Amino acid sequence: MNNLNGLPSLNFLHTFESVARHLSFTNAAKELFVTQAAVSHQIKALEDYLGVKLFYREKRKVFLSDEGQKLLPSVVSGLQGIADSLENIRNYDSEDTIVVGVGSSFSANWLVHRLGAFYQKFPEINLHLKIFNNESDFSSGGTDMAVVWGIGDWHGLMCEKLMVVEFTPVCSPELIKKTHPLKTPEDLIHYPLLDDPDYDIWQQWLEEAGIPERKYKRRTVIRDANVVIHSTLEGHGIALCAVGIVQEYLDSGRLIRPFDHSITGGGFYYLVYPEKALRKPPVRLFKTWLVQEVRKAESMDPSQGTI
Repeated sequence: MNNLNGLPSLNFLHTFESVARHLSFTNAAKELFVTQAAVSHQIKALEDYLGVKLFYREKRKVFLSDEGQKLLPSVVSGLQGIADSLENIRNYDSEDTIVVGVGSSFSANWLVHRLGAFYQKFPEINLHLKIFNNESDFSSGGTDMAVVWGIGDWHGLMCEKLMVVEFTPVCSPELIKKTHPLKTPEDLIHYPLLDDPDYDIWQQWLEEAGIPERKYKRRTVIRDANVVIHSTLEGHGIALCAVGIVQEYLDSGRLIRPFDHSITGGGFYYLVYPEKALRKPPVRLFKTWLVQEVRKAESMDPSQGTI
């Protein structure tokens, strides 16, 4: 359509999308920070323009009419297109804040020991760490870049391999003093295995160690890697941990590696980000700095470059 002057207000379409998503005039008003009367007025104006009903109310419930259902996909697509275009031409040059998504275990046990150097080198950059569980959702929350464990299959995103992750059994030395000696992998049957919901990595380690996996049952399932580590420190069982994550405890003797064998679990730590993120100078600086820190650790000691 060449003449856009006769189109309804963009505000009306935005309000329609909100009501359709919530199926509630009240909730839409809260989201848009306007009164419910204002929402009703805008929907009425849009219906008058179109000459059709967009919503029906029955027993305090709101339903989309057939015409409303036809209109909704185009409105959502149009509003998203506008948002994407605005984001693509946004001026990043003046921004000094970056948001980096990291897992709690990676941030608490590897990154935190190196952040002081970053703050000293780039005092003008505001770095916000967003803790998540291995997610890579950049559609909300303003995340610029994330450190994610996986196999590099993030659709529509740039990804660069950062470091290998080596998993190996670890335990408190006090644990094996109190119970059965832990001399061979077969002796693991005498101990509780601390596990997370993804049992595949433990199973892979046991199989590579030549142990029939069926002999071992899940004993304790913990969904947070930091809780797994602290449970291991308390002597509650044996965990399969990333070597670099628990390196501090291995160096201090609070944890030990009963066996040398480790596995990668088929994944690596990746830097994941939308291509547009690199338009922000602070993001480029952080990316370069993080890669240098990883390579520095590798050059000092190859085993320190892995996690």
